[in-house]
Amino acid sequence: MENGSAMINNIVYKNFRNNIIVDKYNYLLTAKANKDRFNKRQGPYAGYPRLGSVRSEDALVWNFMRTLSFFNDFSSLEKLIKIDLNNPKILLWALPFEEENKELRHRVRSIIRSIDGKVAGPTTEPDIIVETDEYFVIIECKLGEIKKYPPHLWDSKGTNGPERRYEYYFGEDLFVRSSKSKSGYKGEAYQLFRMVFYTCKIAEEFGKIPVFVSLTNKTWWNKKTELKTRSPKDIWKIFEKQVKKEKVKLMNVFWQDLEIKDTLHILRDYLRSHECLYSKPGLLTVMRNKKIMRKG
Repeated sequence: MENGSAMINNIVYKNFRNNIIVDKYNYLLTAKANKDRFNKRQGPYAGYPRLGSVRSEDALVWNFMRTLSFFNDFSSLEKLIKIDLNNPKILLWALPFEEENKELRHRVRSIIRSIDGKVAGPTTEPDIIVETDEYFVIIECKLGEIKKYPPHLWDSKGTNGPERRYEYYFGEDLFVRSSKSKSGYKGEAYQLFRMVFYTCKIAEEFGKIPVFVSLTNKTWWNKKTELKTRSPKDIWKIFEKQVKKEKVKLMNVFWQDLEIKDTLHILRDYLRSHECLYSKPGLLTVMRNKKIMRKG
């Protein structure tokens, strides 16, 4: 284990690299850790990188995509989204973790800034971007906690960004213009509309087929609360009907449906033991996984 392997409340590693399973010293990961830290409102976690949390969505995204890239085996993702990823180039949070993809970063960010830059506020940073010979794919990832309705799903978090960007996003004939779509856009589904817009816009510039993937947690997909009367599934289904199907390949898939090969057991075991995705395994499961890891 790295120095500082101790955890705070069994939730946040003091050394964030203990929450990372591959390429722990990559410059992008270090920059992300330095940038995104818990603030004083998070009490004992204040000052520590958010990547150190076992509930970190960004840590999950890194461990997943960087492992596939490191071992050059994207078969699990290809099977999940049912498309071939030939010669993939990858960005995480619109940034490259390999030098060879810096040009892709420049092209993508230039297009995003040409739209978002016209409006005050932060520009969007898609979780995962994959450019292949044929497709341009954006994957919007959500983790949350097991069996709990996510505090922030795809909403606009109370900002006025949706209103300021409405004419840009709805001016491309990608969405059905209606009171229902405008309501969803300004409320529960803003991030989905935004990501589909950029998927299509960038794919058009690149001459590729646009694919938008929502990658979510099956344990809360059907959850509702007293305040949240629509489940994530309900929100997705309503959103799906507002997108013109001929414009983009659109899908929602689940972390739990990833089928990871035994050759990538480091990733398979990480996912299977993730406390936000699976209930605590029984003793027999733990013993079996330890035996598999020793054999690997």
